[in-house]
Amino acid sequence: MLNRIAALLMLAFQFYFLGEYIKTSLLPQYQMQIVLYGNSPMLLLVICCLVHLSVLIGNPATSAFKRLLPFIYAAPYTLWLGFLITKDHRVLYNAAVTDGRSPLDPQFLLITVLFIAGYILLSVIILAVSWYRVKEVKHRQVLRSLLLSLFLLFAWFVLVIFLLQSKVLTSRNAMILFFIGYLLWAVTLRHLVGKYDIMPDYRKLFHILFKSAPTAILLLDQKGAVKEMNPRAKQWLEGIPVHHIMSYFQFENNMPVVDMLALVQQENEVQWEAQLHNPKKGDLDLIMGLEMIEETDEKLFVMHLTDVTSLKVAERKLLKSEQNYKYLAHHDSLTDLYNRAALHELLLEKIERRERFALILIDLDNFKPINDRYGHFVGDLYLKHIAYRLENCSQPDDKIGRIGGDEFVWIISSMDENSELDRIVDHQLSLLQKTPFTYKGIEIPISFSAGVSQYPRDATDITTLMKNADEAMYTMKRARKSGIST
Repeated sequence: MLNRIAALLMLAFQFYFLGEYIKTSLLPQYQMQIVLYGNSPMLLLVICCLVHLSVLIGNPATSAFKRLLPFIYAAPYTLWLGFLITKDHRVLYNAAVTDGRSPLDPQFLLITVLFIAGYILLSVIILAVSWYRVKEVKHRQVLRSLLLSLFLLFAWFVLVIFLLQSKVLTSRNAMILFFIGYLLWAVTLRHLVGKYDIMPDYRKLFHILFKSAPTAILLLDQKGAVKEMNPRAKQWLEGIPVHHIMSYFQFENNMPVVDMLALVQQENEVQWEAQLHNPKKGDLDLIMGLEMIEETDEKLFVMHLTDVTSLKVAERKLLKSEQNYKYLAHHDSLTDLYNRAALHELLLEKIERRERFALILIDLDNFKPINDRYGHFVGDLYLKHIAYRLENCSQPDDKIGRIGGDEFVWIISSMDENSELDRIVDHQLSLLQKTPFTYKGIEIPISFSAGVSQYPRDATDITTLMKNADEAMYTMKRARKSGIST
């Protein structure tokens, strides 16, 4: 904004002097129109921009003055338009006056002079307030120099008016001296801007931001090669050769860097999750943003990397905890087999799908004496051995569960109507009996009773299936035999 207002002020100067040249040298017959419609508004614009510049240069100490800027611009132009509307133009500017007096209407001239002097004085006051409030040394130097230049301009303006009132100067000569003073002040202003560099150094500010950013920033060319990186990126990538950096990243969907850059050219900005595998620094979970830099000689891309490792670790722990909770809710804590609730859900699903299956209820014989003789620790190991052997005897589609202290359920799936179930079960369970449990030289044989119930041959609901298998199993127990009953 400071640049724009300064440029506008200089442009208004140029148009004013251009109007003066055209009025006196090229088109003197149109001097009234040029003065009233050209030079006057340009002169008002110069003094308005002067006040505006003073407010901008004094910022932040002059922030309160910004509210007055619309009024500062509106006041002189409102009076100028009022004069044009209410008075005859030939009265406002009498081209017939050639005796050295001003051809402008005295009232119009007085108002114009008051606005010029008043706005210069206002600019001086604004800069003086800014100089008093600002603490930064360089800024104070700029304000002091501008304040001095404006004070000299104001003094020059007062001197010319005094000489005009003393009739030492004609109005035409006085106007020339006014604008010589303005022109010299404009040159001084330009010199001060160049000398003290009052405009912010955005390149320096960007460099500071680039170096101090808490995120890693990499500058890539269109082939994905690293052109530049900030200190945080260098810290994360320490020990990795620059030309191999991209190979240490694993991006979402395993997309190559070149493909990502091509996608950025279509969408301008993209964001992915990524992982950095640095053997010396460890692994980092990252959120990566990728943008293309426009208005450069070559296509360049900025990669922003934000470390979200702690969030990802917490997320993985939460997910693992949830998985463990779900697992424990459906599995027996001792044997890792399905528990009663999980088996009930599995059986319901099979019945809803009308799948044929057999339910085998297995009850261990003489388990209590094992606990009493060898202790519960050995008893638990004995149960784990049974669970392990049952899983080895079963097919991949079968389900094994523990529903009580020494009771197990074996669901045989993928059965057809002509399956010889008794032969299959006898063969599989015979393998269980052939592998006794051994602990510290003690061999404990495996003895059990089992009952079988088939769906839908024996029953079509879970309760009846379990009841039939239980009755068949107890038939075996009452006969004091180890084996299976259907």
